[in-house]
Amino acid sequence: MIGHDKIISLRLRGYTPQQVFVTVWNSELEYFPGTHPSQNFQNGFRAAIDVTPRDTGALDFRCLTGLVVHLHGSVEHRVMAIRRQIVRVTPAMVITYLPDRLQIDSFVEQPEFEAS
Repeated sequence: MIGHDKIISLRLRGYTPQQVFVTVWNSELEYFPGTHPSQNFQNGFRAAIDVTPRDTGALDFRCLTGLVVHLHGSVEHRVMAIRRQIVRVTPAMVITYLPDRLQIDSFVEQPEFEAS
C-alpha cells in the first residue's frame, strides 16, 4: 500500500484531506518522477493511496476514518475486498467505482430536511 503514510503524517499535524482516492491496481506500478502518491500534495494533486497486487490480507486504512473515499479498480472482487476493509474504519462515505456500476455508501448521519 503506497501513499497512506503521507496522509497519516498530515493528520498527525492536524491537517485532514476532505477526500482520498484509493486505486486497486492489477499489476505492479512503476512511478515516473513526480507521480508517486507520497508526492501528490507537493505537486498539487489529491490525496491518494495505491493498493498493489502484493497488498494482501488485512491492510491498515485507519487514516481514512471520517473521510470521503473514492475507491476504484477494474477487478470487482479485489475492489470489494478492499471496500470491506475501508468500511471497518468508519469513513464518512465510500464511493466505489466499478466498470459496470457506481455504489455510494454514507456512514455519517445525514440531516433530515423538513418541507416548508
